[in-house]
Amino acid sequence: MGGIELKLVLVRVDDRLIHGQVVLGWTRTVSANRIVVADNATANDSMQQTLLKMAAPSGVKVSILTTDEAGEQLSSSTFKGENVMVLVRGPEALLDLRKAGVEFSKVNVGNVRAAEGRKRITKEVHASPEELHAWKQLADQGITLEAQWVPDQRKTRLNDIFAKQG
Repeated sequence: MGGIELKLVLVRVDDRLIHGQVVLGWTRTVSANRIVVADNATANDSMQQTLLKMAAPSGVKVSILTTDEAGEQLSSSTFKGENVMVLVRGPEALLDLRKAGVEFSKVNVGNVRAAEGRKRITKEVHASPEELHAWKQLADQGITLEAQWVPDQRKTRLNDIFAKQG
């Protein structure tokens, strides 16, 4: 993937996807002019798509795609010349994007909610056993994993934390 064609300005995991001030803050901080949501369930839910597009900042284009579609479009010249923020709900989607040829070296991890069967990693990040496995795979691929809820918050490096998880 040529750096001239597409600039991935932020790859973020946030189970809320596009939402209020956090996305507005991140969009401004990284100068994104396109948000790509890579999420199979959302790509097949027209009501959810409408809500997410309404939540996007004015002037920022939104593409809501399955992970396969996102992988194909992000690894081609579909978004040539754009500053793209990629949003996914969890680490498995990131592995799918990597398999499709999407290159990224850093992931911003925002809110990943607590739920039954999920272990607390940090205040904002929880993971199921399957997600822990996916996070470890990403770390093993040399990807920097950083928890940071909003742009002005201190970053927490997650690579070492995920390595210690049983």
